[in-house]
Amino acid sequence: MRSLTTIWSVFLLGCAVAAAAAPPPEQTPSTQSPAPAVTATLEARFPAEVDQIVHRSGEIEWGPCPPGPFSGEGCGMAVLEGSPGAEQLFTFRIRVTKPFLLPSHTHPRNERVTVIDGAVHVGFGATVDKASSTRFEAGDFYVNRAGAVHFVWSDEPVILQLTGIGPWGIHAVSEEKAAED
Repeated sequence: MRSLTTIWSVFLLGCAVAAAAAPPPEQTPSTQSPAPAVTATLEARFPAEVDQIVHRSGEIEWGPCPPGPFSGEGCGMAVLEGSPGAEQLFTFRIRVTKPFLLPSHTHPRNERVTVIDGAVHVGFGATVDKASSTRFEAGDFYVNRAGAVHFVWSDEPVILQLTGIGPWGIHAVSEEKAAED
């Protein structure tokens, strides 16, 4: 037992050293006002008899996207954990099978996105300027801070995984509204 504890301690120490030596993740400087602080993080609740939530990629049950920018044919959504509408941690996937442009918008809380398949482009500001956006490919991860005005587009099928703290929302930002702020 002691050797297992020693191995585990060495492993954790190695992780800490590696994390300290790693370069900081890529970050986009903010030109906008600070985001409100989140005062509490609520874990999604497990049913009493469940110890693990598992979703196998080939077995995910896709439902229609809710009304909004992605709704309609060619869009599917699967909630993997929690509820985006409740004040708790959630994870969901969006699958879009056709090109799309999600115009400038904000979210009430930080948005964590992992590109599962395909590629997506993200740009910042109230005016959509595809040339100024950054491309994220399968395996890439990014976080947009709460309140950051951004747009998202893709010209190919894509699957995105979003994790955040609810209640979740997308708030459209018009160029006129942004000019007033």
